[in-house]
Amino acid sequence: MTALALYIPALHAGYLKLFEKHAKDVDALFIFNEDLIREFAPKEFRALPAEETKKLVSGLGIFRTIRVLTKNGIAELAGFQKIILADDELSKKFAERFLAGADIVFEPVFLRWDEKNVLSQTPPEDVRVSTDPFDREIMEKAKKEGEKSSDWWRRVGAILVKDGVILLRVHNRHHPSEHTPYIDGDPRDFVEAGTKHDLTTALHAEQTVIAEAARKGIALEGTSIYTAVFPCAVCAKLIAFSGIKKCYFHSGSASLDGERVMKSQGVEIILVK
Repeated sequence: MTALALYIPALHAGYLKLFEKHAKDVDALFIFNEDLIREFAPKEFRALPAEETKKLVSGLGIFRTIRVLTKNGIAELAGFQKIILADDELSKKFAERFLAGADIVFEPVFLRWDEKNVLSQTPPEDVRVSTDPFDREIMEKAKKEGEKSSDWWRRVGAILVKDGVILLRVHNRHHPSEHTPYIDGDPRDFVEAGTKHDLTTALHAEQTVIAEAARKGIALEGTSIYTAVFPCAVCAKLIAFSGIKKCYFHSGSASLDGERVMKSQGVEIILVK
């Protein structure tokens, strides 16, 4: 017996895709109720009540059994042989507290960013190409980290390295909640892809690395950053003046003056293939 347990503040295409993926192998869908969510996430003022969400999902005719999950019902959920949860911080905290020892599969909820749909700009020029096994390994870790992001537009991971040691690994995420743009609306829906990088509810992975380093007292001088996608102009400026000396990337193009600013401050830009 398999259960799918989700926080569904607002229905969108990502949830529908997940429903369709597991339509045949899930015996019951559990929707987290408001009281349960309040322990793990800030209050979402525009989130639909769980009972209303249940009615909407029931109308899709995908699942035979749909229940609103309360604290009193956790024992029923824990009784399933396999439990599928969203791959987000809220679900992980829930699992850690209530589902210790359970067979859990964490699934991404939101649609993957399709790089082909992003506006291409200027490919970086005169950059070193690396096929070094270590660089490839770290870049794969950065890509994997990016898969944790709930960002609808693109999912990016970044890893900070010094002397061959990983210091930080982060991904871009929305604030104050991973669900903010799917409840309040995403300003990225109203701008052309590849433009106005600052108009977002997400903190970019590169920005998060620098902020986390400041919070933890990690000196950035002489470090390297690995990011799956070439930094936007804003992140490129932060990298340039942070002390980071090498920026490794796998795909994407430079926008505005990002490449020139990094190079002007002695940051080496390296394409990992």
